[in-house]
Amino acid sequence: MKKKSIFLLAILFAGLLQAQDNSGLNLSINHIALSVKDVDRSAAFYKTVLLLPEITNRTKIEGIRWVTLADDRELHLISILKEPVTINKAVHLALTTDNFDAVLKRLADLKITYSDWPGIPNTFTSRADGVKQLYFQDPDGYWIEVNSVNDNLVSVEQIKNEIWQLEENYWKYVKEKDYQSYITLWDDRFIGYPSNNTIGNKDHITDWMTEMYRQPGVFNYTLTRKVENVFGDIAIVFYDVSHHFTNDKNEIVKKGSFKIIHTWKKMAKGWLIIGGMGANK
Repeated sequence: MKKKSIFLLAILFAGLLQAQDNSGLNLSINHIALSVKDVDRSAAFYKTVLLLPEITNRTKIEGIRWVTLADDRELHLISILKEPVTINKAVHLALTTDNFDAVLKRLADLKITYSDWPGIPNTFTSRADGVKQLYFQDPDGYWIEVNSVNDNLVSVEQIKNEIWQLEENYWKYVKEKDYQSYITLWDDRFIGYPSNNTIGNKDHITDWMTEMYRQPGVFNYTLTRKVENVFGDIAIVFYDVSHHFTNDKNEIVKKGSFKIIHTWKKMAKGWLIIGGMGANK
């Protein structure tokens, strides 16, 4: 019987509630599975050394245990297959931490030998981009890499500020009646639920501006930033808009306010709005 490779990498179809950057198969990683000799020994290792919480094995099959990683990813430990496994360092489970020094200390406290990529004991590799990497093995000999966070990566706060700048551009384009720039902010598959209670798409994304500018006068606005949240390549923004029109005597002739929700997605061409909702305050 042929030997099996180190990992059984299972990728499930994920019905994501978001627009996609392509028209592909909409795949995301669900879990990684390891064929182990003693499932209880392996579960104890991952729970003790890497502090991975155990979760319910929803297959209900004996000889299988599940632990969870960040972002709802899972590691499945399976002892019901008895075929031998070929192990080499090039195929490994790679984990990232923002506290690399704590991992070093934990491995030292537990007297677990780690190495750099060439295999020098108790040293780690420093990649060209500044990321630190170390390697060690679990009870079945599987290789585990732990690496540090890349300080050059964009932080969540930077993404929030980038998105907010786009929202400010949005209203700048509205004030300047710059329809051409305005429509570049939207994904072609956008759907929205504006304050007029009509589900809309990108084909009608400027209709509200045309309607609003039937009001004579000078348009002005104030944005009140509420909150943003980032989920990888998805960002959700909540804010308020107060606006008014003034006549040639600088008198307010019309005013109003909205609550706005926009959902942005990072595409190949940058962040684009994929969904939104507005309501009068």
